[in-house]
Amino acid sequence: MRTILLFNDNSRGTVNAGKLALRIAQKVKADILLLNLCKVPHPAILVDQVIGSGNQTLEKTESPDLVSYLADDISDGDFRPVIAAIDASTYTEQDIVELVIRKNIWLMIKNIGTRTTRGILPTVDVQAVINRVACPLLLAPDTFTAGNFEYITYTLDMRYCRMAVLRFLVELARGFGASLVIQHFSAKGLPHLNDSYARELFEAEVARKIKYDKIYFNNIKERNLSVAVDVMVDDLHADLLALVNHRFHFEELFGRSIKSVLPAHVRIPVIVFPL
Repeated sequence: MRTILLFNDNSRGTVNAGKLALRIAQKVKADILLLNLCKVPHPAILVDQVIGSGNQTLEKTESPDLVSYLADDISDGDFRPVIAAIDASTYTEQDIVELVIRKNIWLMIKNIGTRTTRGILPTVDVQAVINRVACPLLLAPDTFTAGNFEYITYTLDMRYCRMAVLRFLVELARGFGASLVIQHFSAKGLPHLNDSYARELFEAEVARKIKYDKIYFNNIKERNLSVAVDVMVDDLHADLLALVNHRFHFEELFGRSIKSVLPAHVRIPVIVFPL
C-alpha cells in the first residue's frame, strides 16, 4: 500500500495541503501519514490504532483536529485511506529522512507560502530531506484549492529524460484521468532542438516506452523559464508542474534550494523529484 507523508507545521496552508493529500490518496489508493512538526495548540488524543480501514498500528500516534477533519471530509462510498499522525515536534531532518526510508513513503506533501509574511513558524528544511530520499515532494501553495488535476506538466530537456519520473507521473495522471504534457525546454547554455528532432526524441524515449493514451508533447522555444511557466499555466492550463531537484529548470525557478515561499510567478503546485 502506498503512503503519502503530509507535513503539518500548524500553518493555515496545511489544511489546503491536507485536502490535496486526501484527494491524491483517494485517486491512487494510498494511506496518509500526518507528520506534526509542532506541538498542536490543543490537547491531543493519544491513540494506539490509526483512523481508517483495517487494524494497522504505528508507534504511539496522536489524533489532532486535522486527522479528524480529513476523515470527516470523506464521502460515503469513496475510497477511505488510513489516516494516522505522529508527533514529530522533536524530529530533526535526519529523523524525517529515516522515517521516509523506513516506511517507504511514496510521496511527501508540504504547504508552501505564496508571499512572505511575518512570524513564519519554524519548520523543517524540506530541501535537506529531499536531497537524501528517493521519493518526490509536492509543494502545495497556501492559496491553492484542491481539485482534480487535469493537465500535469513535466518540464525537462528531452536530452535528459528521466523514465522513473515519467512512470510516477503517468501513475498519478491515470488516477485523475489527467493529461500528461511533456514540455521540452532547452537547458540554459544548450542549443534549441528543432521540432522534428525534438519529436523524434519524444517518440523514442517516451511514446514507445510509456503506455498512456493522454500523453502529449510541446517543444517550447521561449528561453525565459518564468515566461514559459506563465504560458503553461495561463494558456496551456497546467495545474501541476513537475521538476527534478537540482537540475537545470529547478534551479532556474528556485535557485539552489526551496525557500519558505514559492517563486512569485509560480501559482500552482510543484512536484519536485529526487535527483
